[in-house]
Amino acid sequence: MKQTIELEQPFVFTVISGKGGVGKSMTSVNTATMLSKLGYKVALLDADLGLANCATLLNEPVSATVSSWMEGKCGIEDLPYYTSGITLVTGANDPGENKFKPDLFMDALDQVITFLKQSHDFIIIDTPAGAGEMALWALDISRVGVLVLVDEPAAISDVYRLCKYVFNIDPGYNFASIVNYAESEDTAQSTYQRFNTILNYFLNKQTQYFGFIPASDQIRKSVQKQKPLLYTDAEQDILREFEFIAQNVLAYAKSEERKLLKTVH
Repeated sequence: MKQTIELEQPFVFTVISGKGGVGKSMTSVNTATMLSKLGYKVALLDADLGLANCATLLNEPVSATVSSWMEGKCGIEDLPYYTSGITLVTGANDPGENKFKPDLFMDALDQVITFLKQSHDFIIIDTPAGAGEMALWALDISRVGVLVLVDEPAAISDVYRLCKYVFNIDPGYNFASIVNYAESEDTAQSTYQRFNTILNYFLNKQTQYFGFIPASDQIRKSVQKQKPLLYTDAEQDILREFEFIAQNVLAYAKSEERKLLKTVH
C-alpha cells in the first residue's frame, strides 16, 4: 500500500503500561507491522532489558543486542534484524547480559535511535512496565507515550500513577491511549473515558484516543504461534482495528510535525 501522508522527519513514540501483562509488546509488534503495511519504514526497539519479548513474539533469534554492541562484540550496523516487514533491535536478551550502568546504556540507546532515524519513518520503543529509568528514558526521547489500558482496577491505578509521576516531571507531556482486551468498541470507549475522567479530576489532564484491540482468541493464537496478526488468517475486523490505530498514530505524527514547523518558523 502506498503512503498517503509523507513525513518530513522520523517520528519516535513509546508504548508503555503501568503494569505487566496488559499486552504491551503485542500492541507494539502489531502496530509496527501495520504501519509497515501502510508503506512506512518502521523500527521496533525492545528496551525491556533482559526481559525482551518482541523477538519472541516474532519468533526470531537475537544474535546481536545493544548490550553486545557496547561490549564491542558487534557493530551498530549489526543490531537491526529485518523481519515481518520491520526492523527489530533488542536492548538485552537475558537478565545477565546487561553489565552496564543505566546512564551508559541510555547514552548507547540515544546513539541507536539516531542511527535508526537515518533510514526509518517510525521508531517504536517497547518499554518495561512502570516508571523505571528505562521507561522514563523512552518517554523523554519520544513525541508521545502510548498507554496500553485494560479494564482492571489494578491496571488503571498503576497507569494513573505512572502518568502522575511523569506529569510531576514534565507537566506538558503528551500521552495517548489504546484499550486492550475490549469486548466491544463501546466497552473500550467506556474504559478510555473512565480513565480520562480520573486524570481530569485529579490532574486536569487528558489523553488522546488511538483505538482499541478486541478481546479475541485469534490474537491469543497469534501470540502462541509467535506471528503478527498480519501474517495469520486473522479476520478483517481485527486487522481494521490495528489499521485504525496505525492511522491515528500517523495523523498524530503529522500533526506534531506541523506544530514543530510552526515553532521553527
